[in-house]
Amino acid sequence: MVDQFRLKPIPYKDVQLDINISPHLSSEYISYLENPVELLNEAAQAAEQDIWNLMQFTEDLRRQYGKEPRDMELLLKKLYVRRMAADLGISRIYPSGKMIIMKTNMSRKVFRLMEETMASETHRNSLSFTGKEIKSLVGISKKTYIWERRE
Repeated sequence: MVDQFRLKPIPYKDVQLDINISPHLSSEYISYLENPVELLNEAAQAAEQDIWNLMQFTEDLRRQYGKEPRDMELLLKKLYVRRMAADLGISRIYPSGKMIIMKTNMSRKVFRLMEETMASETHRNSLSFTGKEIKSLVGISKKTYIWERRE
């Protein structure tokens, strides 16, 4: 009985995030970091392990270097989205017209439970579940999307 409401996570490496965002760290920030390549590898490894390791990495990064610049923030957010997608059983996230499509192994019952717990009626009403896909209408204010670049 409980299994019908259980999420079935997938491996982090199996998640495709097909959103055209390529943050570019400034040369100033790169030179500020002690070892930027190693740091980015550590971020990816933390995300691959679990959300808690990624959160710890982010806290350590901020403790050592202060609040990260916008492009580093976007890079971290991409890691968080991919990690959370893996935990929710979402294998691919991609745009299609005015929709964001998320391929998932989630059952309709789990989707309904998740939808019912969402605090934002706007976000809740923008979602639909069809078979093995969750669709989200992109007509929500741009500032609500984590991947939106500030002008």
